[in-house]
Amino acid sequence: MKIMDKRGWDIWNNITFKTQGYRKNFDLVTENENIISEYTGTISLLRYSENKPPVIIGEYTFSVWDISLAEILHIDLNKLLDAHHMVNAYIELIKMVRAGKININDYDKIVLIHSLVVHPEFRKFGITEEFIEFIYRDYHFEKTAILAIVQPFQNNSNDLDYYMNQKTVLVRDEFGAVNKFDAIPACEYYSLYGFIKKVDTEMNEYKLFALANKCGFSRLNESHLFTLDTEKVINRIKEKNKLQSKIPDEIWDENEII
Repeated sequence: MKIMDKRGWDIWNNITFKTQGYRKNFDLVTENENIISEYTGTISLLRYSENKPPVIIGEYTFSVWDISLAEILHIDLNKLLDAHHMVNAYIELIKMVRAGKININDYDKIVLIHSLVVHPEFRKFGITEEFIEFIYRDYHFEKTAILAIVQPFQNNSNDLDYYMNQKTVLVRDEFGAVNKFDAIPACEYYSLYGFIKKVDTEMNEYKLFALANKCGFSRLNESHLFTLDTEKVINRIKEKNKLQSKIPDEIWDENEII
């Protein structure tokens, strides 16, 4: 584990994850979908020392399937998966289940990370690794599988439409007030236009796969579905704890990032 620069450490110390969960006791669209909880969240950077309001630096979505409850209720999970075949994030999961590469019945819960976007100013500060640690801390139970869909967002029709045509980011002024006229399109705020213009899909995927591997994920077959090996996450947390116990000014290397 490399030593990171002081700014990166300060960013880690001041980011927060705010998650909203959407749960239903009754089915809304699909039969038995009430065992699925959907989550959306924002990553914010606190700026207390600057006497400024927090600034949003990223967003994410994920879902949790309660497999143990499905077993109690005798729910046919294959049928439930098939009902979600039009949702891009589930296509890869369905393929791997049908190919026998993953048996969801082996778990009590399935956590599936759908998307993560980070503001360009913060993409080289380990925000993805911090996000994965956040997910792990909440879902590190023995019979929980943490999965992620790893592909360029422009190749995911659901994400592409959401971030390019629907999603906006509310930007606060320096006094903390939310001005309704400061709703910036997400595609502009996160500088996503550049990704759409990139034509080298193979290179884009390679970079994302490399980042996923760095975070502790392993690719299932030739799919875009990755499963988390928690050992890397645990080791990273331990190393961070060691660094935190040292005097910060003695450990910085301005040329290195974890």
